[in-house]
Amino acid sequence: MRFKEFNKPFPILVNEGARIQHAEDLVFFEGGAGARRALEGLKKLEQDGHNDVTIKWDGSPAIIFGRNAQGEFILTDKGGFIAKGYDGRPKTGEDLSKMLIARMKGKAVTPDRQEFAEKMGDLFNVFEKAFDKSYEGFFKGDLLYYTTPQQENGSFVFKPQIVTYKVSVDSKIGQQIAKSTAGVVVHRRVDQDGTEHPLKDIPPLNASVLAVPPMTAQAPVDIDDSSIKQLEQLINKQAVNLDRFLDPAMLKSQKMTDLGTILYTYTNSKVDTGLGDLGKDFMRWLVKSKVTAVKQERIKNHILSNQESYSALWQIVNGIMAVKDDIIRQLDQQESPVKQYIGSASGGEGYVLASPNGDIKLVPRAYFSKANRAVRR
Repeated sequence: MRFKEFNKPFPILVNEGARIQHAEDLVFFEGGAGARRALEGLKKLEQDGHNDVTIKWDGSPAIIFGRNAQGEFILTDKGGFIAKGYDGRPKTGEDLSKMLIARMKGKAVTPDRQEFAEKMGDLFNVFEKAFDKSYEGFFKGDLLYYTTPQQENGSFVFKPQIVTYKVSVDSKIGQQIAKSTAGVVVHRRVDQDGTEHPLKDIPPLNASVLAVPPMTAQAPVDIDDSSIKQLEQLINKQAVNLDRFLDPAMLKSQKMTDLGTILYTYTNSKVDTGLGDLGKDFMRWLVKSKVTAVKQERIKNHILSNQESYSALWQIVNGIMAVKDDIIRQLDQQESPVKQYIGSASGGEGYVLASPNGDIKLVPRAYFSKANRAVRR
């Protein structure tokens, strides 16, 4: 089997501290070390039997659920869980539905909103019955389905958001889906005050709610050695210059500590217009951006004074993205009980690569991120 389904309380492969970055974006936030970390992580996938890459499920909505110190069950969202102006921790399905409607603040409640609120209320009751009555604590995750998915041609089919999933009914996860009413992919453990922590074990749920286990890709991928060698040589040659260009102390003195974030925002914007010329039109984008004119001038001067480093930055970013996208294409084609589609095209949100210094997203920006940004939330 190319993709393996964990059969026991799963080893959590995600470092749940900071936000998980795209492989190529590590350059913006970690400089030369980030470039090396991304490249080394991708190179490992050439090895057979690796188990550090999991499917990145495209679930929605995000929910927090569990029992408080009084044993009362709560199901809500992050906004509700940390709310201060109202009680955002409903203790019944009816209260959850009312809370979601009340957020309309006097606006007309559309049929879709009403249906969503009612489904969430029903979901509350399903989760409450499934959750261990003696357990105190909360979990955060993304919902995958409200009701047992329908079967089509030997697969369970569900679409929580952008990606359509087709799961073989004969697979282990398919058999688990058949017994469940709802499915959730769980990411973190949450304290009473809303503080999030790495997940250590699965939530105490019975079979009616499936906490979807990680699906790991273990077959090796074929990486173009010449591309890797060129990238390694470029990173080794430019790492010092790259770190100087993005040096936090220097950026602070120049009052542009958010340069990495600005480069990241620009890269995200290119998802809409095309990633083929990434880096070549940054200055044109900057002029039209929300960055102040004073900071724009500082950034322009900084780039003019470090043109070799600036050019190398985009060469490295584009190189890492190209290797990553090829790996995603190969992973999408591997044998798996879970098939993913965006529209009629094969492929999903991507994968998460476990890394000791922080996990890395392998997301196909050219099609998933573009589809995701096009959705009106």
